[in-house]
Amino acid sequence: MKTLFDATLVAVEGLSNPMAKSQVLTELAQAQFDAGLIEEALSVIGKIPNRNEKRHALFRLSLRAVQENKTEHLFRFVQMMIEVDPKSMPSAGRLAHSLLETGNLAKAMKLVRMIENPFDSERNRYDFIAKFIELAEKEQLDNARLFLETFLDTDYRDWGSLALAKRFAFLGQWAEAEKIAESFSFPQRQSWAFYELSRLATGEKRTLFLVRAGEILETISIEPELAESMAIQSRILGKTALKTGNTEFGNRLLEWSEAAATQISVPIRCFRAQYFLAKVLREMGQIHSVQEYLDSEKWRQLNISGLDRSRIGVWLAETEPVNDLTAWIAAIRDAGQTEKETADIIRAERIVEILKRFSFRDKNMPPSGEPEQDAFRLSAEEFEEYYFSAFTIQDCHC
Repeated sequence: MKTLFDATLVAVEGLSNPMAKSQVLTELAQAQFDAGLIEEALSVIGKIPNRNEKRHALFRLSLRAVQENKTEHLFRFVQMMIEVDPKSMPSAGRLAHSLLETGNLAKAMKLVRMIENPFDSERNRYDFIAKFIELAEKEQLDNARLFLETFLDTDYRDWGSLALAKRFAFLGQWAEAEKIAESFSFPQRQSWAFYELSRLATGEKRTLFLVRAGEILETISIEPELAESMAIQSRILGKTALKTGNTEFGNRLLEWSEAAATQISVPIRCFRAQYFLAKVLREMGQIHSVQEYLDSEKWRQLNISGLDRSRIGVWLAETEPVNDLTAWIAAIRDAGQTEKETADIIRAERIVEILKRFSFRDKNMPPSGEPEQDAFRLSAEEFEEYYFSAFTIQDCHC
């Protein structure tokens, strides 16, 4: 009996329970891998009687190879794992993502290319390429461009293309970034892409990109299904233009936002857009009072729940000076209104939300990047400005 490993193999022969054998053989293979005995480890894995356990053992070796930068064996482990169980192909995608975390972009891309279906969803495919783009240098971005062509879902492809444009801009490759921005077929996304580039640019280039974004937006007909997103996007662009000193252009976009808001068919969504615009107009000195700009009695006459009434009330409250508590008090009262269709716990949660928003109302805190926190730290208008995107899709809060 030459080694501890040999003794372990002899001991395994005395085990009659397949699960017990699998457990010992899996750990033995791990120990042999750690000792640099790769062929011996693979031979032991071949003796594991249970297919799932055999696949799991190979995945563990693969992950260890990534973590310990022993990637010369990784591709062989992954191929064997898929031969054992073809359904394990998505594990290759997870391993590739782990490779990105270690900075090994070339081998991560090589791994996903050698597997037929390395991802089990478009979302996971997007998460991989977004991380790749975030870390990639200029010479690696052509690989990302080719990868984006593999997306079946055009929304994810567009989002990946936006990430690619921003990465080119970050690296100073503005011509490439502009080319991608021009390529989006949906004008709202094309406009938003130029807006994103303007946020990365400085000086004259920043102004040019912002104006380009606004000009594209102004060519779009305000149809009912686009009215809300158009109102939001033109408000954000208009506010940015005013802040950067482009007064005439900024006012034009805010007028566009106002026109779009009136086309929103759902009353509560219409009031939301109008109050957010009013908040911007007051902050920019365009109006003296929101009450003069909007007739608040209109929404008070709507046949809506106390919860919805409280939501509109908070939007109104956030447009007013911080020392005016009238709308805040009314929002609390509306949230606590007794209604058969609204349980006490739901009303209580809404009141707590209002109190949290109220406590942050004059803090002027920057976005944290965490939506759950920013829902209270920021006003509703600021939250929308930070998190809105013309590229957002149902299951991708990107």
